[in-house]
Amino acid sequence: MARIRTEVHIDRSQEEVFAYMTDLHNALEWATELVDVTYDGELARGTTGEDIRRMGRKELRMPWKVTAFEPPHEVTFEYGPPFPATARFTVERSGRGSVLRCVTELRPRGLWRLLAPAMAIEARKTDRVQFEKVKDILESRATPRSVIRKGA
Repeated sequence: MARIRTEVHIDRSQEEVFAYMTDLHNALEWATELVDVTYDGELARGTTGEDIRRMGRKELRMPWKVTAFEPPHEVTFEYGPPFPATARFTVERSGRGSVLRCVTELRPRGLWRLLAPAMAIEARKTDRVQFEKVKDILESRATPRSVIRKGA
């Protein structure tokens, strides 16, 4: 098993960051390998869906299930084959903004286990780029009126 931990401070509220991250269609803006994501209904514990990701020249279908959903703090996805993994996203208040974290546990099977260390190195690089993109997207948006304080 390989574990990847990524975090970034975003100058936006916990609620805004969580809402952005849990509208999975937004992932098409920041997830570098994501081609499409489908799921039925609203995101909640028990929701199932599927990502289509580009790996080199191939597109892989990656089914998932939400195993934890605690707004505005946590959402956890459990991915099935071909690349079993758990991705736990948390958002915590920090100063004027929030800290977005993701801990991903890769559980490759078969011969993929031999490549797990290399996969983890690439996943760390990819996650860092993706989180910086989320930060840039959210911080470039106008501050919601409900957040602007009088006299600020």
